[in-house]
Amino acid sequence: MTEPEASDGGRLEQILKSVEHFKPAATRRVFMQKALLASGAAVAATAGLGKVAGVLASSSPVLDFVNAAVGAERIGIAFYGNAIGSGSAFSVGTDPATHTLLNSSHRGYFQAAFNQETSHLKALVANGGAFPFGHFGFPAGTFDSPGSMLAMGQSLESIFIGAYLGAVKAGATDGSGLGIFVAEVAAQICGIECEHRVLINDIAGISPPNNRFYEGDVLSPPSGAPGDTGARSVVYATAGDAVNALLALGISPSA
Repeated sequence: MTEPEASDGGRLEQILKSVEHFKPAATRRVFMQKALLASGAAVAATAGLGKVAGVLASSSPVLDFVNAAVGAERIGIAFYGNAIGSGSAFSVGTDPATHTLLNSSHRGYFQAAFNQETSHLKALVANGGAFPFGHFGFPAGTFDSPGSMLAMGQSLESIFIGAYLGAVKAGATDGSGLGIFVAEVAAQICGIECEHRVLINDIAGISPPNNRFYEGDVLSPPSGAPGDTGARSVVYATAGDAVNALLALGISPSA
């Protein structure tokens, strides 16, 4: 495999040093070398839904999940920013809420989630992830009322969780240093997305808000017992399946 130019490699290593939890260095370097080759064409994509297929057409299903996660994290940032009324760098101008949808305590939850998604995105991009869209519009009325906003949040977090679980499975199945590294990172991020869903469930009045024994059906289907009344998450087999699920919510990507 061709090594990056020395100047590029130095610059990328400097970026990587800002994301301390991505270790070891040797694994990071393998990730970067492979991701740079896989995502080069994707970075140039700027418009048209057909470009999504292009960014998810690398030689590695594992890298496809990394690239899709960049899009998912941007959507998450836009959602939480819109919900608290501040918007984000990835929001469409008319989407942010124009009136208060959350009490002060719940706004604190959402601001924390906004910061967490921002950190996830920074880590993914610093390690070579790319997605061809930078702005995401939500269906009309999403941020008009607490109910519609929370319903969207529940749907988003469920897809995010299923996508990261899919990345864990893909990485573990791949079995390479890259695959194991991506599986570990995806598992760490997935845990935070599960926290977000529980907080949204709590705000929405779901009791109990932590309502799953397991995320998937590997061990058992929902029993209906207290703490196990929620539907199991879909574990997406491919990154494209996860992206299609997000688009099915009515989210409109643009450059």
